[in-house]
Amino acid sequence: MMFKAISRAVTAGWHSLYMPEAMAWVAALLAMALMEPGEAHLFSFCPFSYVLEWCPGCGLGHSIAWLFRGEVAASWQAHPLGAPAVLLLSFRSGRLFYMHYRNQKSEL
Repeated sequence: MMFKAISRAVTAGWHSLYMPEAMAWVAALLAMALMEPGEAHLFSFCPFSYVLEWCPGCGLGHSIAWLFRGEVAASWQAHPLGAPAVLLLSFRSGRLFYMHYRNQKSEL
């Protein structure tokens, strides 16, 4: 009995995080879609670029920006994983919105 109450309390906390995570991914995709891909970036949050001056994810934002403009070849040149990243983040966001909706509906 006590275990069920604790389990419900823990999962209730997880459910409240669905919408903020979904909104964060959507905001990140929109930010990358609206950036100008042809220009150099001003700063980077990547620790690899500061320490090694090379990063396996470098160019991913530019790739996504080119992809939202319909420039598939330029997107591929910037980073080959741009299209899969957009698909993955879109799927994750959609899934989080669905789980939020489903949990809101079950609470009623």
